[in-house]
Amino acid sequence: MIIAYDYLNKGNFYMPTIIGNIKKLIRSRLKKAKEGNPNGQPGDNAEANAVFRFKYVLFKELLAANSELFNILADMEQKLKGSYIFGASYIKNQVIRSMIQVFKMVKNLNVLSGNKYPQLYQVLDKINQEIKSVTAEKKEHEPPFYVIPYRDILKKDADFVGGKSANLGEIQNSLKIPVPEGFAITAKAFNTFLDTNNLREEILKRKNLIDVDDTHHIELLNRLSGEIMDLIKSKPVPDDIMSDITNAFETLWITPATASSPGDVRVAMRSSAIGEDGDLSYAGQYLTLLNVSFDQIGNAYKSIIASLYSARSISYRISKGINDEELSMAVACIRMVDSVASGVMYTRHPYNILDDHIIINAVWGLGPYAVDGIIRPDTYGVEKSDLFPILSRDISDKMVQLVCHHESKDPLSISGISDNKGSDHQITESIREIPVPLEKRSVPALDDNQIKQLAEYGQQLEDHYKCAQDIEWAVDPMGKIIILQSRPLKINAVPVTSAGSGISAETGSTVIRQKPEPIPDYRVIIDESEVASQGIGTGTAFHVRSEEDLAAFPVRAVLIAHHSSPEYTVVMRQCSAIITESGSISGHMAALAREFTVPTLMGLGAKNALQDIPNGMEITVDGYSGRVYEGVVTELVAAVEKQDAHMKGTPVHEHLEKISRLMLPLYLINPKAPEFTPSGCRTLHDIARFCHEFSYIEMFNVSDIASKQNKCSFRLSASLPIDLHIIDLGSGIKKGFAGESDDPATSNTCQGMISTDQIQSIPFLALLEGMLNKDVNCHDPKPVNFSGFLSVMQEQMLSPGHVGDRFGDRSYAIIADKYVNFSSRVGYHYSVVDAYCGETVNKNYISFSFKGGAADDIKRNRRVRAIALILKSFDFLVDVKEDKVDARFQKYPCPLIQDRLDILGRLLLFTRQMDMLMTTEDSIKWVADNFIAGNYKLSAL
Repeated sequence: MIIAYDYLNKGNFYMPTIIGNIKKLIRSRLKKAKEGNPNGQPGDNAEANAVFRFKYVLFKELLAANSELFNILADMEQKLKGSYIFGASYIKNQVIRSMIQVFKMVKNLNVLSGNKYPQLYQVLDKINQEIKSVTAEKKEHEPPFYVIPYRDILKKDADFVGGKSANLGEIQNSLKIPVPEGFAITAKAFNTFLDTNNLREEILKRKNLIDVDDTHHIELLNRLSGEIMDLIKSKPVPDDIMSDITNAFETLWITPATASSPGDVRVAMRSSAIGEDGDLSYAGQYLTLLNVSFDQIGNAYKSIIASLYSARSISYRISKGINDEELSMAVACIRMVDSVASGVMYTRHPYNILDDHIIINAVWGLGPYAVDGIIRPDTYGVEKSDLFPILSRDISDKMVQLVCHHESKDPLSISGISDNKGSDHQITESIREIPVPLEKRSVPALDDNQIKQLAEYGQQLEDHYKCAQDIEWAVDPMGKIIILQSRPLKINAVPVTSAGSGISAETGSTVIRQKPEPIPDYRVIIDESEVASQGIGTGTAFHVRSEEDLAAFPVRAVLIAHHSSPEYTVVMRQCSAIITESGSISGHMAALAREFTVPTLMGLGAKNALQDIPNGMEITVDGYSGRVYEGVVTELVAAVEKQDAHMKGTPVHEHLEKISRLMLPLYLINPKAPEFTPSGCRTLHDIARFCHEFSYIEMFNVSDIASKQNKCSFRLSASLPIDLHIIDLGSGIKKGFAGESDDPATSNTCQGMISTDQIQSIPFLALLEGMLNKDVNCHDPKPVNFSGFLSVMQEQMLSPGHVGDRFGDRSYAIIADKYVNFSSRVGYHYSVVDAYCGETVNKNYISFSFKGGAADDIKRNRRVRAIALILKSFDFLVDVKEDKVDARFQKYPCPLIQDRLDILGRLLLFTRQMDMLMTTEDSIKWVADNFIAGNYKLSAL
């Protein structure tokens, strides 16, 4: 097995050339600047601006890689639960994708920092070698068949026939439950088709021309994708493969017993990419064809293979870091079921954890209208017991149905891509909508015997797979029930504003998007929150506000804290649940909670959890509905009794467990700890955590570059007591603005003047709002302690050390639409604000630093301690050393980030000359209390 690190060294197209693309951007900007002014001065400005843009793009791509890595790890955590069928190819591809994302983070951090962390490459290579050694223990031997009938397929064959066929084969052969007749065209056939026609090199040659980071790439991508798809369709299917397909077709359907001719049989051909991360992420990416006749199978097969290289599929795989060299396509070839009725069955309620009854939805005709929620189906409730008694019936008025049109000669594309532009075909002559006869509209689509037979199949499937199932089924013209698909049912009790139905993102089936009613007779403390990790947890509430609290954390308690933190991992093994008032459900702690299977809630209604849930109260955390109850809700506890899922104990699951130990755990917890170094990284998660943490520091230091540049900025025209210059990274100033002529006195230091209404940077506008606040930005004199004033003056005159500590008087704001790096270096102190504010909570942060002053060491220390008190009251994490304070506020929604930037804006002006007031220890709290109360003039309260 070749691991991602080896691929990265090859430099194939699928690894976007991040650094190369950014360098091209810089070179293009330099070229434009030099063409506009041959004397070279503007070129210097353009070069400075390009450096800022270079760093910012690197930073954004690092954050994007971090987010994508967590999506991959979350999917692996889901597979570790053992409910989903997967093969070794899935593991291999997830490893490759993860390595690519981590490599991006390592490379970008080193370029950002001037190669401060080269050891990260060595650590990444070491983990890569360890993964290789684990993989070497497991060798997969591909069976020598191009076609395998379902009677010979089990779930262990997923690597060769794809997940869809492996699942149907498992149902038919292990449970003896009817499934559609069919066979799988294997991954070996796919590889043979490409190799025989020498297609790999031709495909790679075209794909290497694609640069997804180029804003003009769409037209090129569509053209090259079309060329690849046409090339594939133009090649013949090798005779050996077509012979095996023909034999399988005739063996199954053209026999004396069936008295059928090839023209009488129509099949559905469904794509099943080997190595994909389940049906979840790839839904709709590849082609499925219905109503395919015998003489169309060869061309249909090539069309499905070609859909692997549609513009949408190529773009998707590149953006997700999925390597084509490890991806192949199996195809399920299934006889069309001319359904009299069809629908969906859930073996328990899809959102009410307490309802363990079977639910069956049914419509007349083919299944898509039931799956997609186009019409309201009949709904039946069935009890799980030996006789499967029917508990409820809700019969709808079913006005229309989908049916096969047997006279049509054209196959129907129902999903994925069938042309170069990625458009989907609608209903055509091969499948059509017709009215349901009036006498059948209000008649149940299933009789009682069929309902009970379906329920029995559902119970068998749930028992076999050891988890609730989401099942698609059909009834053929002979009245026989056939299972079309069965997969794990994800209980999805998401909060919504109104009831409704729609397509489940997890399964593609209809899921009622309605939150269940609270459990009666229990007090609801929190009614709504974001679920970071599912499950039910009970225990006594324990507030965690410090490291001391963590050290005293009791076994089986419920951890309640203000914000999520990876440091809580030290108690997760003894923790029954976690509630945090804020945090990101895609962040480090959420990933850890899922790894440790700890039910975890964050944000929304939990924002006052520390206040609403006292220490010591016994509570139940419902990690499905997002609720918290007072007391132990025995009904919820009984509803989630665990059983090992069907994949656990299989060789491929054990292999995933071994690999995941080098990927998922997080050992780098505390950034202040001495082991928080590259050499302390033991897993891919550790490396990502290190890069994520230090990327903020490197972006924070970007202001140092700004202070050394001339004439690369605009000057802000605003009523501020600072000379503020703005460097736009390309999206921070409204388009079409070129800057007004500036005062001759400042013409050598900026390109022009701009006003606040020309700014569109979200975080910078929030910071300016605080700085321009009329209550803090006023000219009224603050009370001055005379002895403090004399002390400051004496320190300036007598202390030679201050001569070298004085900073320049210009302040800079480096801005983009979601980013600001503001540095104010005035007199003897400096302050820096670095912030990102967007829709993705996991990316949002504020870093703040303040240092220096004109007073003596004691007064400067008092000032930063007062600043620390203020920031702590607004939920910043704060660190004070001598006359410097550093603070961090991260992983909060955009409105909260904006609010805290407003506070910082006020604080930046409020702190000017504050050191004159720091005459006693009591002045620290006095100043902090006044600011928190909004008494910025320090008048008598």
